[in-house]
Amino acid sequence: MDRDKREVILAEINHWRKGRLLPEQYCDFLEKLYHDEEIKSSRSIISLGSIQQGNLKSWFLGFGIISFIFFIVFYFSLFPWPLQMAITLLLSALGYLFSAIHRHRHELLSLALAGAGSLILLGLGSLMIALQGWEGETATSILISVCGIVWFTVGVFMRFNILLYCGLAFGMLLYAFFFGWIHPESSWGMLQLLWLPLSIIFFWITWLCHYRIKRLTRVMFAASLTLWFMPEMDGLLLRQQSAQGMEIIILAKIVVAFVLLYSLRKKWVVWISS
Repeated sequence: MDRDKREVILAEINHWRKGRLLPEQYCDFLEKLYHDEEIKSSRSIISLGSIQQGNLKSWFLGFGIISFIFFIVFYFSLFPWPLQMAITLLLSALGYLFSAIHRHRHELLSLALAGAGSLILLGLGSLMIALQGWEGETATSILISVCGIVWFTVGVFMRFNILLYCGLAFGMLLYAFFFGWIHPESSWGMLQLLWLPLSIIFFWITWLCHYRIKRLTRVMFAASLTLWFMPEMDGLLLRQQSAQGMEIIILAKIVVAFVLLYSLRKKWVVWISS
C-alpha cells in the first residue's frame, strides 16, 4: 500500500481510538496490521518506494539484472545450442516464477512478468532456431508446440486468460501446419470442413465451462470466434491462396456470425458474463 494512504488510515484509526468509535483492542489490531504491512514492504529489496528513496541496493540489483540480461542476449549466438536452450528455459521459468510470487499482491506486475517470460521463450527460441540453421517445418512446429503447452499450462494455473488464449491460438497454428503438410492443396470447402466443426465444438465447450469451470468461458468463446474465421486465414496466410473474392466470403461469414450470435444472445451473454 502507498505510504501516504497508510498514514491516512493510521491517523483515522487514531481518531477512532480517541473518539471511542471502536473498542481499544480493535484499534490495536488494525494499527498493528498496517504497521506490519509497512515493515513488510520496507523489507522488499526492489520496490517503487526503495527506488524513489535512492536505496543503493535496489538500484545496483536492478541494473545488475538488466546488465546480465543484455550480456546473455549479446553473446547468445556464441553459446552452443544446449546452453542456448537452457538459458531460454531458465529465463522463461524465472519470469513465470516471479509472476507467481507477485500474483496475489501486484496483479499487473505479475501479468507483465508472465508476458516477459512468454516473449523470452518465443523470441530466444526463434533466435536459437535461426542461429542453428534449423529453419524448417519440424523445428517451427516443435517451438510452437512447446510455447503453446507452456502458455496454456501457465494460464491455467495462474488464471491468466490471455496466456490461455495464446496457448490455444498456437494450438490452432500447429493444427494448420499439420493439415497443410498432409493436404498442401486444399479447396475452400475442405478448409471449411477442417475448421468450422472445431468452432462449433469450442462453442459447446463454452457452454460446458459455464457449468463446470466458469473462468474459462470467455477464453473458449474467443477461441470459437477465432476458429470461425480460421479457414480464410489458413488459406490466405499459410497456403498463399488467391485473395480474389475472399472479402465477400469473410463479409458473408461476419453476417452469419452476427445472425447466430444475435439469435443466441440470451445464452452466450450469460455464459461469458458469469
